[in-house]
Amino acid sequence: MDVKKAELFSIIENEKNIAVVFVHGLDGHPFNTWKKDDLSKCLPELLGLDPALKGFDFYTYGYKTGLTMPQYDFPEIAELLYADIQAQLPDRNIVFVAHSMGGLVVQQYIINLYEKFDSDNLKKVKGAIYLSVPFQGAGLASALPRMVINRQIRSLRKANPLIKKLEENWYKYFLRGGIEALPDSLKHKIPQIAFHGAQDRIVSKVSASPLHLDAKIYNVDQNHKSICKVDEKSTVFKHIKSFLISIAEPIKADAMILHIHGYEKQEYPLQPDVELDWTSFFDISTSPRVLPQLDTWTEELVPQLQFATTTWSQDWVKKGGRVRIYSKLCLPGGLLVGNRFSRTKGAIIEVEHYKQIWSSEKVDTDFKAISKRVPGNHSESGRAVLVLSVTNNIQAAVKQHIDKINADYRMMINILPPSGPGQESIQNNEQAVAYAKDVKDIADNLKRQGIEEFYLFLNCPFSVALFVGHHLTALSPIQVFDYAVPGYTLSCKL
Repeated sequence: MDVKKAELFSIIENEKNIAVVFVHGLDGHPFNTWKKDDLSKCLPELLGLDPALKGFDFYTYGYKTGLTMPQYDFPEIAELLYADIQAQLPDRNIVFVAHSMGGLVVQQYIINLYEKFDSDNLKKVKGAIYLSVPFQGAGLASALPRMVINRQIRSLRKANPLIKKLEENWYKYFLRGGIEALPDSLKHKIPQIAFHGAQDRIVSKVSASPLHLDAKIYNVDQNHKSICKVDEKSTVFKHIKSFLISIAEPIKADAMILHIHGYEKQEYPLQPDVELDWTSFFDISTSPRVLPQLDTWTEELVPQLQFATTTWSQDWVKKGGRVRIYSKLCLPGGLLVGNRFSRTKGAIIEVEHYKQIWSSEKVDTDFKAISKRVPGNHSESGRAVLVLSVTNNIQAAVKQHIDKINADYRMMINILPPSGPGQESIQNNEQAVAYAKDVKDIADNLKRQGIEEFYLFLNCPFSVALFVGHHLTALSPIQVFDYAVPGYTLSCKL
């Protein structure tokens, strides 16, 4: 397959938040560069299938390249790579694996982020691996007559101004920690390793491992092409694997990692500090669903959750109070977990939301939920019914259930996103936090009006349920209901 245009190809999708992006070099190929022959698996695939690397997704980048036709130089390829990463992996952390000229592309990509003062995308670069990269130019490119080479080859000459400028900028921004005017937000250390092939006759050892690179260097018994065509038994593969595992660990240290297995037990990108297995209490394949009853929540699940909150308060509050939650769990469970890690305790919740990490830190002040009040069946009742209709409008179904159980209530409040219910009605974590805050404000106002108990029904993403529970504190008792298919059933209490 010839590469007609620059493109990012998915190799292994583990649906994680760290993407490993492979970048080939001059006259390379997004797949063939990384494999021995047509029958072999390519290096990105071999790494992606390794059980120890399930915390990563693997991609390979291809662009037009060759020895004869006109081509763009490595700074232009870096700009194309940036555009494609922003289009396909805008919220991912990135680790680069680059061969030959691909390493210059990666360096230029990083330098461009410094020069644009793009701290957000700079800090998403979590590591770089270089395989026979001509950081100070390639001897073969310098030896060829000028009239027979294109821009791509010319950019690899030892005396080329692009190489010199890249080296100077690497000194200024990366090795020396930045110029005086550089803000603290751009001071970012990127772990790096580099390989030089002992049999390489194209890129010298000095060029592949200069001091200014500030990377750990490995000399391996490979040539310029074979260094990236390796199998699981090779020294190159083993070092890359170890490096990637080391990259994942520091990311974990920013938050307590909590796994709660509800509907099913899954693997997640980061190993847990606390893991709760609740799968025996759920079975959503039946009708009606098997869900925990109120006494099960109270007597079995809440005490287990208390262990998680105690661990957090003892070990993580002083580290910033972050807790990252990975779970396939019912919405009431999300409310309960968010409630136990409340904002009043100083917790910052992070949750995986469709390959993104949503945080409770920021709020969209322009996002205002709509509340629709309907009179209840008893004007003197101390109970109100809260209906959270985010994905679908469930007001009618809730009303039918309340009538069926013959519960008295003063009023029903249906709380909707400003655009109305829908799959895209809440588009980011700032809007989710704003919605949760509005639910809390509405409940507080009802409490001031004499409401002493709430019934709560919800239809929303799990992340939104977490944020709502995170805000619903210092209120009257809240009895949560779960969707049982058909109808509703009592669930946990907040």
